[in-house]
Amino acid sequence: ISAGPLAAQETKTQESNRLEKLLSGEPPETIQDLRAMQERFRSLATKLVPCTVGLRVGGAQGSGMIISEDGYVLTAGHVSGQAGRTVTVILHNGKQLKGKTLGGDFELDAGLIKIEDKGEWSYAEMGKSKDLGRGQWCVSIGHPGGYQPGRSAPVRVGRILDNRPNGIRTDCVLVGGDSGGPLFDTEGMIIGINSRIGSTIRSNLHAPIDALSLIHI
Repeated sequence: ISAGPLAAQETKTQESNRLEKLLSGEPPETIQDLRAMQERFRSLATKLVPCTVGLRVGGAQGSGMIISEDGYVLTAGHVSGQAGRTVTVILHNGKQLKGKTLGGDFELDAGLIKIEDKGEWSYAEMGKSKDLGRGQWCVSIGHPGGYQPGRSAPVRVGRILDNRPNGIRTDCVLVGGDSGGPLFDTEGMIIGINSRIGSTIRSNLHAPIDALSLIHI
């Protein structure tokens, strides 16, 4: 019996275990480590960018994430504002849809929007934020400066700097227009909402997904 397939499976398992350690915060040591991390982040971007939307509410622009097939959109409370406002939801391919704000939790800075046009939309799934550890890698997506035709939503990779019940702090680079965009773990699950820039663009705050009761739709 050839040991080839067994050896290959063992190698694959070792590589998978090594990648999980890296994504949890262990420093990369080799080119292979960096390539494995790069491939994971590239895969996440391919999956998650189509779920990320640009938002226009009144004269302001922000970002959001579709969280259900029937078109509920999670964003920041300071982007959505009060319930009943008209929203233009811009998909990753530039298609514009009509939406309405449903209100939000303004203490945590989270808001909810519903796409009014009929359709079935690509969406991301909810994760958990309470067990995130310092140094763990994460991914933030949004539309800095607002949606721009011909530019897909930029993907920023960073790490968890601090995790508290009322807020997550990361070093993912954010600027104006990224507000309301999603923060993901390395499995592609939503763990937070881009809320505001901290003392520098590399110290940013996100509303933690575990604290949001409004998303149980």
